[in-house]
Amino acid sequence: VEDRLATLKAQFEQKTQEKEKLEFEVDLCAKKLDRAEKLIGGLGGEKDRWSKAATQLQERYTNLIGDILISSGVIAYLGAFTSAFRSECVVDWCKQCSLSGIPCSEEFVLGQVLGEPIKIRAWNIAGLPTDSFSIDNGVIVDNARRWPLMIDPQGQANKW
Repeated sequence: VEDRLATLKAQFEQKTQEKEKLEFEVDLCAKKLDRAEKLIGGLGGEKDRWSKAATQLQERYTNLIGDILISSGVIAYLGAFTSAFRSECVVDWCKQCSLSGIPCSEEFVLGQVLGEPIKIRAWNIAGLPTDSFSIDNGVIVDNARRWPLMIDPQGQANKW
């Protein structure tokens, strides 16, 4: 009887340890599942953001040829003209690109095509006004091969 009791106590001890181990594993799995749900929930928003970014990148890639063509024209020919005249020319050039089958952006902005956001922010900090005409002028100055003639009665370009 005592041998049988000792055997049963040993089995009980073994089963108790096995039960504690299984409880620990269940708790660990529950924590992992909770973390995985949080991670998947967080990545769900990232998927939308990445999908949108990929769509925008594909659109920019598709319009790259026409945008660079128009950018080249703006830098080469339109640096000395007013914002209104530049806009008219860019609209005309966009229409010509469309008629010729060359894809280009519907809303062409020189600063978005050739501008680098970090460089533009540094220009703004250095004194360049934040309006689009000034930023376009900065992009033209940055990408032109020759030194620009700056007609600047307010002295903003010299300050920059």
